[in-house]
Amino acid sequence: MNTVTVGIAVGGLAVVLGTWVEYLSTIPRGTVPARPVGSMALQCVGIVLAVSAIVLDFEGGEALSFAVTAPAVMALMMGSTFFWLLSIRKTPIGDLRVEVGDSLLAFDSITSEGTAFHTDQLAGRRILLKFFRGGW
Repeated sequence: MNTVTVGIAVGGLAVVLGTWVEYLSTIPRGTVPARPVGSMALQCVGIVLAVSAIVLDFEGGEALSFAVTAPAVMALMMGSTFFWLLSIRKTPIGDLRVEVGDSLLAFDSITSEGTAFHTDQLAGRRILLKFFRGGW
């Protein structure tokens, strides 16, 4: 087993995990960047390190070692997941803060009973909207 390839694989995983931790820490602070170019670049570095470790281990002539493939495959999967999640997210454009007394932005939704809902149904009434994200 080549310790250099193990180090490269573990380094790739560390870069990918570190980028995830850094990016996810911006969510509670409300400082998620509109275009996380730095996070994407670091994910690419981690993925390249992981692929390099697998290639170097394969070229070593021996069977691929678990110490290389496990962190490398984890880095590849997590890096790919990061890019997939970024591709499906929808970042609001502009500042969407709502104050008391503001007009309600029009939207359509489905109620918990499965019926269609539109904000026109609330015209002329005082309401409190509470949004719940997710069901976990």
